[in-house]
Amino acid sequence: MGLRALLRLALGCLAPPRRPPLVQCALAGTGPRRLIAYLTGGSQGWILDFLWRDLTATSVWRDGEAPELLVASDRNSLASMMEGADAFVLVMFQGHLPRLLRDGIPAERVILYMSHVRIGLGLPDLSRLHGVLALNAHEEALLRMQGVESERLHRFPAGYDPRLFFPGRPLAQRRFDVLFVGRYVGSSNSNYHQRKRYALLCDLIGLLSHQGLRVAVLGNGWQACEYPLPAALELIDAPHSDYGTVYRQTRLVCSVSAQEGGPVSFLEGLVSGCLMLSVATGFAADFQSGVDGIWHLPLKAEAPLWCEQIQACLLAAQADPDLGSGVCSPARQAFLEAAQFERLALQLRQLCDQSLIGGSMERSDG
Repeated sequence: MGLRALLRLALGCLAPPRRPPLVQCALAGTGPRRLIAYLTGGSQGWILDFLWRDLTATSVWRDGEAPELLVASDRNSLASMMEGADAFVLVMFQGHLPRLLRDGIPAERVILYMSHVRIGLGLPDLSRLHGVLALNAHEEALLRMQGVESERLHRFPAGYDPRLFFPGRPLAQRRFDVLFVGRYVGSSNSNYHQRKRYALLCDLIGLLSHQGLRVAVLGNGWQACEYPLPAALELIDAPHSDYGTVYRQTRLVCSVSAQEGGPVSFLEGLVSGCLMLSVATGFAADFQSGVDGIWHLPLKAEAPLWCEQIQACLLAAQADPDLGSGVCSPARQAFLEAAQFERLALQLRQLCDQSLIGGSMERSDG
């Protein structure tokens, strides 16, 4: 018995639980090829679940050389899928990463999808991973400052389906002046509720309706909203396959969220030819404010300033035929090409086809 064990025994301390053994993957080309998404039960029905479905529905994975696509919901199922296979795991939430590495998942077999910074979530040395996917330029810059090498770091602006989302008619012919997109989540989910700033959003909706603007919210859960909403507000609860139709009836898409990795609604509104207004967060921060129909407001801006800016944006589109055309500018098109699911799936497939980058099969428990 070692000294530490004797000390624990003398002090009446329980021994720490034994860590699971390191998962032994096959060498490249010597076992079944697999790409496994790690999605716990809490991810079901949320954006990460939808993202995986959209990525795997593309034609990129249909040839005989493509890896098998699987989903694991816990460590044990993940380990059984990886054991003896030439496998990579796509960890869809960075909060799961430290535990998975401590529990024997080889770091060099991990691809991390990094959406946005979350306060209080520690991360291991990301340079041990096979790849890190950064959703936007800001997150990519933070990861570079953290020391993640360029060969492991990949921009991954996920994502939209161009078969569902495409430009519509000129803005003057569209039904809604302003659209807000997203489900309502109550204040019991404090982190999400504060990040989305529902109180500010509902105040803004009231001001816009008072100005006579036609306002809609696209998403579910709004019948349970804890804040007053005007009777004129149109609530649209539709399947995602119908979202494109709503965007093509909208002049301006607005988000007051304090922090985003995307959001997907920015891509969908952008490709639909809508004017876009948000805080300079996520994808929006990749664009200059006031150019190409995209505007930012400061994080501290209150509802009256948001209302004033929305009216200014709508007037600008009336005065500028290019802005009001509903057609994507070249700058928008260049950004959107890289965000199509087919392109993103190809990027992920190529990452799976790469050899391990300086990887070892030693235990990854720090």
